[in-house]
Amino acid sequence: MKIPCCLSSSRVCVNRVNRNIYGRMYPVSLALPNGATIRIRYKEPRRLLQLPFNLEECDEEERMRRLLRRKPKARLELQDELSFEDSFDETAYDFLWSKPKPK
Repeated sequence: MKIPCCLSSSRVCVNRVNRNIYGRMYPVSLALPNGATIRIRYKEPRRLLQLPFNLEECDEEERMRRLLRRKPKARLELQDELSFEDSFDETAYDFLWSKPKPK
């Protein structure tokens, strides 16, 4: 049995996928750690797969930035209502919800 194939400079491989089970493969973008993306075939329909970044290969500044992004963010603490002071006077807006006087 001869397999038809087109040989060109843009072709990556010259073989076919020998698989009887899992016949459906989905085109997925694979993001490499250096930022490049390639198209692969994957068993599940995904939009993007991202490979993990190797922290041992980067410099100290980049390593600290990435480690700080992984840490949970600090939560804001709410102020007590007793310590909250405002100068809002709701009587200045009484005309908005009161009925107009009949003429």
